[in-house]
Amino acid sequence: MKALLIPLDDRPVTYVFPSMIANSAGIEIIAPPRSLMGSLFHAAQIDSLIGWINTTLERTPPDVVIIGLDSILYGGLITSRRCEDPAKTVSKRLAGLRKWRPPGKDKPKIFAQSSIMRISDNYDNTEEKQYWARYGREIFAWSQVMYRMAKNGKANSGLLESFERRIPAEIRDDYLKLRFRNFQINQEIVDLVSDNVIDRLIISVDDSGPQGLNVLEREKLIQKAEQLRLNKRIFSYPGADEVLDTLLASWLYDQLRSLGVKIRARTVFSPASAANCPSRYEGQTIGETIEAQIRATGIEFAGKLEPAGPETANTVDITIVIHGSEVQGDHILLPGLPDLRQVDTRSQTRETISMLEKATTPCVLCDVAYANGADPVLSEELIQRPDLLSKLIGYAGWNTTGNTTGSALAMGIARLYSIRTQRRNEATDRAFQRCIFTRLADDWAYQTRVRPQLNSDASIDQLAQLIKPYLGRIGQSMKFDPGNLRVSFPWKRTFELEVCFEDR
Repeated sequence: MKALLIPLDDRPVTYVFPSMIANSAGIEIIAPPRSLMGSLFHAAQIDSLIGWINTTLERTPPDVVIIGLDSILYGGLITSRRCEDPAKTVSKRLAGLRKWRPPGKDKPKIFAQSSIMRISDNYDNTEEKQYWARYGREIFAWSQVMYRMAKNGKANSGLLESFERRIPAEIRDDYLKLRFRNFQINQEIVDLVSDNVIDRLIISVDDSGPQGLNVLEREKLIQKAEQLRLNKRIFSYPGADEVLDTLLASWLYDQLRSLGVKIRARTVFSPASAANCPSRYEGQTIGETIEAQIRATGIEFAGKLEPAGPETANTVDITIVIHGSEVQGDHILLPGLPDLRQVDTRSQTRETISMLEKATTPCVLCDVAYANGADPVLSEELIQRPDLLSKLIGYAGWNTTGNTTGSALAMGIARLYSIRTQRRNEATDRAFQRCIFTRLADDWAYQTRVRPQLNSDASIDQLAQLIKPYLGRIGQSMKFDPGNLRVSFPWKRTFELEVCFEDR
């Protein structure tokens, strides 16, 4: 089985990690040269990338194409917020998908991701247009006002003008022009699902509050999908970087179902109240994100999605453990926002450990007690319990609730796929161990232990020296020799880490 993977950009979590998950399932991944992909400060080589895709489809036909459409439409996720190409140009690129599957053929399947342009409530312009450094929070507030007016069905010109006066007209015009173009293209993408060009679509909502123009666009796209009766093929929820993992997992699960194999899951929250906890950067609760992520994979619930529920060997294949908190912490402190870098998670850690101890099925552990990194209290407990680590078929604790949950679930489905289809062997076992090792190294060792010790101009040598003891502890606990490792800052900043295995 072969999958053609076109990532959102060249980051490890989008370019490398989906391939690692696929390898753990015994699936061959075909991916474009990394040099063609977009990065933080430059767009993908769009024409070359599209040419490479077309040539590959002709010479090495895959079973499925899993694609982050932003790469071929705008040059990547980041550049989708900066790209000045007119709608006509972008639409022409999108129309090229119609040539990917010959008439009368059912392969390759096309599983696609498109993103809704985000609205960040901060003054950080690292991933935005330059004017975000001065007007970011004003644009966010203005967007909320327009959302409320649209929902109320009436205009309050005085209120709107008071918010618009805070932002120069030329900036408002530029921002709305980009939003309208991207929204227009997303509507065309939905049409491709209706025309059976795209088999499954996830419209991801990156970095959102509960209100805003991005939320309004999402509601309109969902309404259109419902009108076209595409509810079972189009999904939309908070997330971005993990979505290709989810698409891969949903395709793998489709293969299992074609063989008569189902995966039934029990979901438990630690503490139970974590299901109702607001999820940072997502505009909804942790429970809502968890449910959306599970449904997108196709996994069946063993009963309703609840904070806790019955478990029997006959009705449950996996246990999804959600390690949360009363208030979701955040390892990053943003100006003007509360400091949530120290959250007391001792009681829920004891509860999570107990859940893992009692589980009679393989477990997927989603650590969402914090945004932007794992819970250090739980991680220390896990590292000291190799018996519990060996129960995990999926684990993550990075960035947002959606990022964590989508990638952890994908790992679990890939692992079960290798087992149920007799693809489990030394190679898939090692690929799976690398997945777990990478997440522990990034989410715990780096994000919660090493990164707080670094400044913005940290060197690779300093990074390697600080993280080495933690990598040793992870390998020892997992009883896994990762071989020679290299660590780096792939985007020349401390936000991302890349752990490179010697034969990658």
